[in-house]
Amino acid sequence: MSFPLPSDAQLDALREVANIGCGHAANALSRLMGGRQVDLSVPRVVLTGPSDAAGLLGGDAPAVAAWLSITGALRGVLMLAMPLADGTALETLLLGGQGAGQAERDSAVSEAANIVASACLSAIGKLTSWRLMPSVPTLRRDTARALVDAAVSQVEGDAGRVVVLEARFMAAATPPVSGQLLLVLERDSSRALLARLGV
Repeated sequence: MSFPLPSDAQLDALREVANIGCGHAANALSRLMGGRQVDLSVPRVVLTGPSDAAGLLGGDAPAVAAWLSITGALRGVLMLAMPLADGTALETLLLGGQGAGQAERDSAVSEAANIVASACLSAIGKLTSWRLMPSVPTLRRDTARALVDAAVSQVEGDAGRVVVLEARFMAAATPPVSGQLLLVLERDSSRALLARLGV
């Protein structure tokens, strides 16, 4: 079954959802990083298959990602992903530059992803009057392609074509920390969201 391309009005509505949700997520990330400024790109909406979605993160480049399944009225995955070097820089910032073991570094990034995801879903929930909850985070280091494949495989229903709401962020730190926020929705959830928004 083909998934029709969203209309201009639907794309605008989805971008606004991403803008609000990712904006709250960026603010949460800024607070976690000691108030450092976090700049966010204009979110974009991508209708794609799982294999093509991997290209959003850099294909076969090494990366680190933490993702959470969404429960409630929407089904999907929210993902915080970074190139490996940026992930290491974020760990150092979160832990105050202290030497720490890998388990502690993993825990710091997972907790950051949990806070960022909760902020994003809370904002979307207020927009739609839906109660949306994140699951416990899953953190992995691998190629971007493998990470996206693993995250998208958690999406319930038909994820053969998924709607990805994607925004890039850059934090003013030394070294700078950059990455992406991706909200991957199962296609029926995308339809439900658009219906809820009245488009």
